[in-house]
Amino acid sequence: MRASPDRSALWPSVAGFMMSLLLALVLYTAPSSVAGLPDLTPSLPLIALYIWAVRRPWFVSPPVILLAGLLQDLISGGVMGVWAVAYLAAFAIARPRSDEGVADVLPLTVRFIVLALLAFGAAWAVGSAAIGAPAGVWPLITEALMTILLFPVLGWLFARRKERAAMFNSGRGG
Repeated sequence: MRASPDRSALWPSVAGFMMSLLLALVLYTAPSSVAGLPDLTPSLPLIALYIWAVRRPWFVSPPVILLAGLLQDLISGGVMGVWAVAYLAAFAIARPRSDEGVADVLPLTVRFIVLALLAFGAAWAVGSAAIGAPAGVWPLITEALMTILLFPVLGWLFARRKERAAMFNSGRGG
């Protein structure tokens, strides 16, 4: 008996999800500051979670979001739970509900900007509460801007991949 095409296509997607999220977490910790300037690292784990939440929503469940946030806190040396709570709050409010229009980068980007602003705002609030004083806002603003500016490039690549896959599956491609 043959496995259904949907079932056999699931494992490469699971592996791709896990690898891309781990790669995003590793790259997030890479030093990217230029002497005397602030750290310019975008939140790659947030981008990866969002793209996968659009592509395969069932992969990005609350426990996965929690784990990704905790891993980001752990490997970045931050206060444990800040990014976990921030990601959970942002995805609870602005989680993508369907993949309609994902071939268009503009709606995908606008939805991501809302999610990113919620995540960074929640990270600032939780981080401030954790340290008992207002946290520095400029490092978060810099990271948020870098993340928002990088997303359209990765969103465009994702949208083109979805277009190519749809064209191939409809019999018009390759």
